[in-house]
Amino acid sequence: MKDSMNIPNGNTSSPSYPCRSFLLIVKEKNEQAFQLAKDIKVWLEEKKLTATIIPAFLPEEQLIEQTGNHDLAIVLGGDGTILGVSRRMYKKPLPLIGINFGKVGFLADILPEKWQECFIKLLAGEYNIQNVTPLHFEHIRNNKIIHSGIAMNDVVVSRGAVAKSIFIKLAIDDIFITDLHCDGLICSSPLGTTAYTASAHGPLTFPTLDAHILTPISPFAGSFSPLVMPKESTIKIKCLEDRETFITVDGQDSHDVLMNDIICVKSAEHKISLLVSDTRWFWKRLRERGFILPGPGKYTVS
Repeated sequence: MKDSMNIPNGNTSSPSYPCRSFLLIVKEKNEQAFQLAKDIKVWLEEKKLTATIIPAFLPEEQLIEQTGNHDLAIVLGGDGTILGVSRRMYKKPLPLIGINFGKVGFLADILPEKWQECFIKLLAGEYNIQNVTPLHFEHIRNNKIIHSGIAMNDVVVSRGAVAKSIFIKLAIDDIFITDLHCDGLICSSPLGTTAYTASAHGPLTFPTLDAHILTPISPFAGSFSPLVMPKESTIKIKCLEDRETFITVDGQDSHDVLMNDIICVKSAEHKISLLVSDTRWFWKRLRERGFILPGPGKYTVS
């Protein structure tokens, strides 16, 4: 399997050699997922392959220690687990694939009941690699970076209380764009547009695009259409008032934002590799998960 750093432009490619060692990352407190991981480990070892089972909540340093010893990460969990694992293994990523133990399962390619059928295809090299570009953010206070990291889906600057807006200054590539009263601002990767961005009426973008997306949340007395920017662009958000404001990463990690704090967001330097059984999976999931709904009349799904 080609290393994700060596596959340019986010293009799809097929594994160049069979996987021999698997890292099974299991959603915490999910007995069904843990039992399936044990079944998969036995099945793989019967084929003279190796597998290691670890919990999904391992600290970043321990997770990265494990990635160096394996060819492929298999995440048994929902979309949130996949996002969290991807974000924490960014410094030393493995190609990964998900087995869905969540509610939505937009990112997970394998259904638990079909795992054996899918693994036979996986070992035969019938899966493809798609590379997605996450976001990198920096939270700056008094000219010092106090938080930084990776977001697979989105970085959101938003209010902390009901019926309270925030007041922010927005610049792109050091060009002032606007001052904005709004409920918040969503900086999204292409992979993440089906999350918060979609609910804020932002665009749906194919996950392998080299871009990032900016979508305002309920702007008041001023607005702009969602923006799709090239990966080279940098978004800079400055908090202009002392209001309860937060920066939230992938809906999982949150930090307070104070007046005059600055949030910088851009595309991350490296990509994360996802294994998919069908390179058209995104279009199918949009339809299956109700992101695109038909109008009146009869339709035939082929």
